Amino acid sequence: MRKTDLKEYSESEVMKMLMRVVNTGSQPGNCYVLKSNSGEMLLLDCGCKYKDILKAIDYMTSDVSGVLLTHEHGDHRESFKNLMNLGIQIYTNDETVEHLQIITGELMKGVPEKRPFRVGSFTVIPFYLPHTTRDKDTGQLIPCFNYGYIVEHEEIGKLLYMTDFEYCKYNFKAMRLNHLVIECNYCGELVDKTAENYTHRLKGHCSLDTCKGLVNTNHTAALRTVTLVHLSNEAADPEQILSEIQETSGADTIVQIAAPGLEINLDLCPF
Repeated sequence: MRKTDLKEYSESEVMKMLMRVVNTGSQPGNCYVLKSNSGEMLLLDCGCKYKDILKAIDYMTSDVSGVLLTHEHGDHRESFKNLMNLGIQIYTNDETVEHLQIITGELMKGVPEKRPFRVGSFTVIPFYLPHTTRDKDTGQLIPCFNYGYIVEHEEIGKLLYMTDFEYCKYNFKAMRLNHLVIECNYCGELVDKTAENYTHRLKGHCSLDTCKGLVNTNHTAALRTVTLVHLSNEAADPEQILSEIQETSGADTIVQIAAPGLEINLDLCPF
């Protein structure tokens, strides 16, 4: 090959597999974009404003292979109808499909837990995580059917997405996860025990102590990034959370707190 046949690319021209944070938290909602080197995208939840999602995907709706929806709450599913109207398939559990009153033929599909399925070039394994919701008639807390997802892609390895859960009974260490996208909602000492949502927070969201335990349990030398999502505005100390999770993860793991517009390089290739 002649030297003139080789094209040199600037650093800004080289595509990297990344995750882009659209939004995170109860307000204004949760949505994260996985974007491959080819431009193909997969959304993790769609719980924020439609216009914000469009902007985050650079208005390239045809490049979105699908949406992984965790559960029924508005801060995770707000824009699902807009996305279905664009012809984008949404995947979730059967209970969420039923709750949202999806009719046959609409582009929301319940997928069975623990069974891998393909979304474009991504391989996905869903599993249940414990969450709570309020019964619309009694106001009492009842179980909310909530999925976590393992997402695998040749460019990123394995990514684990878990949000809105009290605990996780599974150990993923043997899978040698490369990326964690995990809720760290509150610090125990900052929770207002008199607040109306006190029990829901404890039974439906992940504490700093629980998050540290999960990071420690699933940590291997393969873990490259930890992205902390869905922090409470009232009961989380971002500096404390970042410091303690970084200490748990070790210096070789990049730990970041999700914020709108943040981009995380997920590419396994170091250059």
